[in-house]
Amino acid sequence: MKRLLAVLFVLSLLVNTAMAETVINATANRGIQRSTFTDNTVEPGISPTTGLKLSDYDVSDDFAGLAVKGVYFPVLVQISCPYDDKTKACGTGNRAPWGLQYADMIYELPLHANGEVRMTALFSDVIPDAVGPIRSARVGHIWLREEWDCGVMYYGQQEYKLTNVITETRRTGASEKGLLWPGTVGTNRPWKKYYDKYSSKYLHNANLKAPNNRTGDPAGFLIDYLMPEWPDIIAYPSQINHTMKFADAAYTGGDAATTINVSWNRKDSNEIYMYNAASGKYTRYLQSDSKKGNPVEWVELETQEPIDFSNVIIQWTETTYLGRDAPVTQNIGEYNESTGTYASIGGNCDIFMNGRHISGGWYREGINVRTVFYDENGEEVALQPGRTMIIQLPFENACSYE
Repeated sequence: MKRLLAVLFVLSLLVNTAMAETVINATANRGIQRSTFTDNTVEPGISPTTGLKLSDYDVSDDFAGLAVKGVYFPVLVQISCPYDDKTKACGTGNRAPWGLQYADMIYELPLHANGEVRMTALFSDVIPDAVGPIRSARVGHIWLREEWDCGVMYYGQQEYKLTNVITETRRTGASEKGLLWPGTVGTNRPWKKYYDKYSSKYLHNANLKAPNNRTGDPAGFLIDYLMPEWPDIIAYPSQINHTMKFADAAYTGGDAATTINVSWNRKDSNEIYMYNAASGKYTRYLQSDSKKGNPVEWVELETQEPIDFSNVIIQWTETTYLGRDAPVTQNIGEYNESTGTYASIGGNCDIFMNGRHISGGWYREGINVRTVFYDENGEEVALQPGRTMIIQLPFENACSYE
């Protein structure tokens, strides 16, 4: 009954606000002169990636993370969003993710020209002992890893000539730092035993079928193997400043945005974000291609609780498909063979928080530099404390809000 009421609530809001829809122009020249950005700082005891009080977390001692062990050691994990036969929506039902309720930030990138997507979850405050379903990486994900210069768990990789993950990791030096932890390696690699097949041993549900049945234990790997010995066996922790800017009060500027519609030109991947004024967060829903067509709430598999967001950012990116399953998501500039460097890059972005919308931009000065999101005045946006969703959306897709 609770889920039915939630769906009915969403449908009523969609009907009541349909006339106020604003379609975003992804490529418009917004005429924003960006400022010079500096490193951010937070007070002791405050998370640099969520802006939350670290002492407010109450989680298992078996977990890792800044709030648990007092060590800054972020990890990225590649997360699949497969189609579910019952809900007829991607990443829902028995194909919902597990462990993402602990993620500080979640990135969503295109995976296939048919509208499939892949997520990359960043864990820093709390790093859990079960995350999945873990799937493969593309070059855009590897460029994203460079922004954080942190460890990454993934199961498989693309090796096409012009979208070769191995080539990119060698260029960036990530493969030499001990920060790549693919699950497809041999048993001699120390992280291999921290991958397993999903089963009721880990979570409550029935076994999943391959290839969307791989679970990872990043906390176990960090606690058992990495933390006791770094920096002898790994170039960590990173010296890059990843601290985000956070607001002290609820954002009240911009224009109203209680519903965000993200189109991947594929009905079962299309997303709806609904703002809950009581919690100050956006809840994510997936469209369904079932005959009923009701949106499906995006929840964590074990708890069946929604994975919601204080901030939703649409980062418009140029994407080239060198093959239908080979997207090149340009979240960093072109590689210069002669200099061995990547060019800076930027573009438009749209930021949603506290039920409001900001028309702004994004800028990444280099591959080892964090992406900065700025407002209509060119100043870095102060995010609302909490989890952030960043959608690197190709120009050929669409976003609107109401």
